[in-house]
Amino acid sequence: MNKHFLVTISTNADNLCGVRFVGSFFNDRSEHLVTLLHICRLDCDNMSKSLTEMWQNPEEKGACSLTGGLKRSLDKATELLSQGNFSIERTITKTAVERYGKVKDILTEGSQGSYDAIVLGKRASYALQWMFERPAEEVAQAMIRDSCCDVPLWICPEVEPGRKNILLCVDGSDNAYRAVDHVGFILSSEAQHSITLFHVNNSTASESTEIFAKAEEILRDHTIGDERILRRSTWGVSVAGAIQSEGEKGGYAAVALGMHGSREKGLLKDFILAGGTTAKLIGKIEKTALWCCP
Repeated sequence: MNKHFLVTISTNADNLCGVRFVGSFFNDRSEHLVTLLHICRLDCDNMSKSLTEMWQNPEEKGACSLTGGLKRSLDKATELLSQGNFSIERTITKTAVERYGKVKDILTEGSQGSYDAIVLGKRASYALQWMFERPAEEVAQAMIRDSCCDVPLWICPEVEPGRKNILLCVDGSDNAYRAVDHVGFILSSEAQHSITLFHVNNSTASESTEIFAKAEEILRDHTIGDERILRRSTWGVSVAGAIQSEGEKGGYAAVALGMHGSREKGLLKDFILAGGTTAKLIGKIEKTALWCCP
């Protein structure tokens, strides 16, 4: 089954980490659909002019007239997707005026469309980290109450050649198993990637075994063969530190984890992202993409 990804882009053609990741991660038979999303900043002096020129007649194929940095960024993005064997005919460009702040606007678009993941470059991920590190902020609280963040977020640094496979972090929570389901769905036709189930154990070895068994059952439902599934567990006080260490050591293309884990022993100690494992990893992981699954 083909997937649909919402990939954010800025006006800086050198800052297309999300596009580069998507273009390099999938195999050469990819027919997935990509929507390139640009949020026009409210404080941009040329915003009105840019919007007028951008979409003069969206009914006509190729009629959008782009200027300046955004045009260069879009041209570069489509070039990168072509190099990654994505079909340009299956690439959509979408722009919107900033309404509630860039982060919430991206998450709102993600929840309203039929997207399988929202793909953020490192600039967008810094904004995400900034917001979730301030849990008292009204916008962040509203996002959580309104369940705007209901689509997996892929936070992508600059792609490092040669990285492959997924480190899938599990803790026994329902949210972690949803992350397993997401990874299985995405990798069902991507035989070039293996999946390492990773559990930071702070109780008994039998707990890891039970968690791994259930996760493997979910992956098999997505036709992931046993030869593609590995197990790894470790003991650690810092879950984020253990994940970061394993991610760097294994040279993984991405680390996947649940956004809201078990309160007592999960990947996130609190319901809000602030101060939890995901927020820490956003700032620390440099070479590996981070897949955060709600």
